[in-house]
Amino acid sequence: MKTVVIVGAGMGGLATAARLANAGYEVAVFEARPQVGGRIGELRRDGYRFDTGPTLLMMLEPLERLFADLNRRVEDYLDLVLIDPSYRVYFGDGTVFDSTPNIARMAREIAHKISPDEVPGYLRLMADLSAMYHAVVPAFVRRQYDSLADLFTPYQVGLLLRHRLLGNLWRRVGRYVRDPRLRMLFSFQTMYLGLSPKDALWVYGVLTYMESGEGVWYPRGGMHRLPEAVARIAQEEGARIYLNQRVQEVLIEDGRAAGVRLASGEVLKADYVVINADAPTAYRELLPPTPYAKREFRNSCSALMFYIGYTEPLPHQLHHNVYFSRDFEANLRELFVENRVPSDPSFYTCLSNRTDPTDAPAGCENLYVLVPVPNLTGEDARAAAPRILETVIQRVGLKRERMQFVEMLTPHEWQAMGLWQGAAFGIAHTFFQSTAFRPSVQTPFRNGYLVGASTQPGNGIPMTLISAELVAQRILGTWGRKA
Repeated sequence: MKTVVIVGAGMGGLATAARLANAGYEVAVFEARPQVGGRIGELRRDGYRFDTGPTLLMMLEPLERLFADLNRRVEDYLDLVLIDPSYRVYFGDGTVFDSTPNIARMAREIAHKISPDEVPGYLRLMADLSAMYHAVVPAFVRRQYDSLADLFTPYQVGLLLRHRLLGNLWRRVGRYVRDPRLRMLFSFQTMYLGLSPKDALWVYGVLTYMESGEGVWYPRGGMHRLPEAVARIAQEEGARIYLNQRVQEVLIEDGRAAGVRLASGEVLKADYVVINADAPTAYRELLPPTPYAKREFRNSCSALMFYIGYTEPLPHQLHHNVYFSRDFEANLRELFVENRVPSDPSFYTCLSNRTDPTDAPAGCENLYVLVPVPNLTGEDARAAAPRILETVIQRVGLKRERMQFVEMLTPHEWQAMGLWQGAAFGIAHTFFQSTAFRPSVQTPFRNGYLVGASTQPGNGIPMTLISAELVAQRILGTWGRKA
C-alpha cells in the first residue's frame, strides 16, 4: 500500500486525503493547530460563535463533485442554505441596496434604487458573465499545467479572444452599467482575492457571476462544518488526522519527497508528500532551497478582523452586509497602490445568527467585521485598529456600552498561521500569478506536491477543492484521461 503524508488539514489537505484514502492509499494528515480547517476556523466565547475566516460559499459544483466522487451525498453531511438576499449594500451616498441572485428581484431593485435605464445593462452583463464562466472553468481552471504551452492551445486562445479575458474588469463593467454604485457592486468581488477591481482582468468577472448568478450559500452550523465534514469522510475512508502536530520540514532524498520530520524530531517516511500550506511559506520554510524560495511573489492585501459580542438587536443588518467607502476609488488607491490603511475603508459584516440563532445569546448579535488592509509590507494595521473600529461603530450604528467584547485578528496573526507577509488571501491573482504562471501543484521534487489557495487554480474554497482534484489526479496518474 502506497503511503501519503499530508502537511496541513485545511480544505485542500482534507479533500486530498479523502480522495487518496478512497483510492486505497494509506494517508496521514498532520495539522499544527488544535482544529482542522486552516483559515476556515471558528471562535467561541461567552455563548457566541463566530466563523473566523470565510463566511460564505459560492460555486457549489467542486464540493458536490468531491462528495459524488466519494459516493457520498452532500445532504447527509451538510445542510446548505441559500442566503437570499445575498447581502445588503450600504453605499457611501446613503443608498441601501439588497443584492440577490433572483434576476427578477434584482432588476426591480436596480430600477427602484438606482435607475430603470440600468436594467438592460445588468441583464447583458449577467448573460455575458454566464457564458464566460461556463467556458473558462473547464478550459482554464480545472486543468493541469506543465508548461506555458498548455495555456496557449488554439482552443484556449480562441476563448481568450472571444471573451476578451485579458481586458480590464473595471472598465468593462462600466460599459454595461454607468452608475458608479453598480460599477462597484459588480466588480468589488475581486477583493475576495486581495486584488483591486481596477487592476483585475475581465476574466475575474466570473466571481460576480458566481455570486449573482449561482448565489451565496452557507452551511447551517457555520462554515467550520465544511472542513469537519470533509475530515469525517477522510477518516471514514481510513485516513488518520493528527492535530497539534507541527511538521518541521519535508525530507528530500535523491530529488524525491520521502517523508517529513515533525517538530518533535520524529521522522515519518512516505511515498508521497502533499503540502497544504501557503506556497511562499512552503518553499521558504518546509522545502530545501530552490529558485521558488527566492521568488518575490506579489501577495494579496490582508484583513483586519473584529469579532464583537453585541448585546442588542441590529435589525437593519442581514446575514451578509457590505459597506462601501464614500470614495471607493480613493479607498482602492490607498490600499492597493499606496499600501496604506484606508482613511475611509470599505468593509464587510456578517451576522451568522440570522441563519443560526444559537450563534448568539437571545437578543444579542455575533458581529463579524472584515476590513481589507495592507499586508505586512505596508502600513501596520495594528496602529490604525482603534480608528478603523471607530469607523465601523459609526457606520453600523453601534453603541459602545452594548459591545460585550471585541476580539481582534491582525495581519500579524495571519502570518502566524503560515500566510506569508500576513496576506490573508494568499498570493494575488495578477496575470503572472494565474493559470500556468501560478505555482503548480507539482513541486520541483518528485512525489512532492502543493495543494491550496496559493497554488493552481487559485484562491477560495471552490478553487482549493479543485486543487485537491489536480493533486489526486497527479498521484493516481489519471490526469489527462477522459472521464
